Amino acid sequence: MYNLILRNAKIFDGTGGPWYRADVALKGELISRIGKINDATALKEVDLAGRTLCPGLIDPHSHADIIATSMNPENEIYQGVTTQITGNCGKSNAPVNPETLDLLKRYLGAYTPKGIEVNWEWSTLGDWLDVIDRQGYITDIGVLIGQGTIRMAVMGMSDMSPTPAQMKEMKRLVAASMEQGALGMSSGLIYPPGSFTGKEELIELCRVVADFGGTYATHMRSEGVQQIEALDEAIDIGRVSGCRVHISHHKVTHPYDGMSLETLRKIEAAREMGIDVSFDVYPYTAGFTQISTLVPKWATVGGVDAMLERLNDPELRSRIKEDLSLEIPGWENFVKSAGWGGVFISSTKVDRSVEGKSLEQIASERNETPADTLIDIILREKAEASVVVWSQSEEDHDRIISHPLSMIGSDGFPCNYSEPTLQGRPHPRCFGTFPRVLGLYSREKRLMDLGTAVWKMTGYPAQRFGFHDRGLIKEGLLADLVVFDPGKIADGASFEDPFRKPEGIDLVIKNGEVVVENNQFTGKILGRTVRSRKNQATHGNSSRDR
Repeated sequence: MYNLILRNAKIFDGTGGPWYRADVALKGELISRIGKINDATALKEVDLAGRTLCPGLIDPHSHADIIATSMNPENEIYQGVTTQITGNCGKSNAPVNPETLDLLKRYLGAYTPKGIEVNWEWSTLGDWLDVIDRQGYITDIGVLIGQGTIRMAVMGMSDMSPTPAQMKEMKRLVAASMEQGALGMSSGLIYPPGSFTGKEELIELCRVVADFGGTYATHMRSEGVQQIEALDEAIDIGRVSGCRVHISHHKVTHPYDGMSLETLRKIEAAREMGIDVSFDVYPYTAGFTQISTLVPKWATVGGVDAMLERLNDPELRSRIKEDLSLEIPGWENFVKSAGWGGVFISSTKVDRSVEGKSLEQIASERNETPADTLIDIILREKAEASVVVWSQSEEDHDRIISHPLSMIGSDGFPCNYSEPTLQGRPHPRCFGTFPRVLGLYSREKRLMDLGTAVWKMTGYPAQRFGFHDRGLIKEGLLADLVVFDPGKIADGASFEDPFRKPEGIDLVIKNGEVVVENNQFTGKILGRTVRSRKNQATHGNSSRDR
């Protein structure tokens, strides 16, 4: 007796190939049988005539880990995501050094919704993963160790190069985290302390990651004026260290339209030379970041409190305002690329009246300069605010998302459709990334066929991050599945109204159990950690290998 049989399914199996029709029987947590199943029954049977079945989606770029021990956000499961890779952009919740914990809390504060408390009961990544497995999570969750978190644990928010002893300790922490289950290491080279990190330091850490067969995922040093140099650096780190390289949320910002022709050519050339490079992209031309990213790099040395002191100093405030109009090597000036009218306040914790407004609009209402408006908001919010930045070239974006080496990642944050995380104007990618690709980019814009779109969200990220038990519809693999109507699937969420559920998704199945039906979450918490080991990986604390 099976627990569920899905009959007459039009299957896109995650390989990128054409669809085929079959029945799929689930037993326990696994896909037990695929084919014409006339000789068996199940506790529940569903006729999928007219609908499509694909593997559970894998989000390779998520920041859900920031509050994963404190809540179970619903925004990804409603999209059909059953596995999330977290700890991206150099930010992870572990390892924790008690002496620098306050710096880490402030570092991640802009991404922690008001009213959510993180208890910080762990010190190592393994401890954190154990907490998740004890309490469960709404999806499976794997973690990249954050290079920024590693550096902060050893060097605080110093902009100095590490001493030999400090370098040795950082490498030890990376190795320990990989042993405990990290999938690799991420960097956020526009965010302090990642922005203070030199290339040689990254190479040394990536040598450790490579020893474990992990991946180096990088938010590069520039996605604008110095993007070519930043990409060259990332590729060279992979070449020298031997580590796989994954470019996070690849994009091209104004006024550098057309640059994707060169970046994609470089990535293709690197692969021809044997350097293993891939990238992810989200299906929007606006980005999202913490408000302190808008401040020049030199002003962030020492952490959030040190930055706030500088913003309060009249002489340094004048220097910061002047820098906001300049292109400064080594610092990504989002205000310069997007303009004051292209930077919108997404979420705040003190003054909710500015949410959803551009800095240009707020400054006009206050009869002051946009630079003064920005600084005053940072000070009032103590840097715990976020912004949406409209700065990307649509032509480059379409070229990137349709490229054979791209996979789809949300770069989203944990959100619900009710309090306490129903706050601000979060980027709609938190709620609509994956249905948007299937609806807008595949069905409407025809930038990719449906099989390719599914592969970019299932089999490809599974292959990239070494998940051998998911990402495909195949007998013996994990029964994570999504049923959707290809003619109706759509994102729903918008910048004006982000808290909208996607449309056209009929069922989401996790570990063989229905967790979303008729656009309603059943409340079942079935997710566990997905941990890597050298030459091996396990799902949670079970003995079943990935």
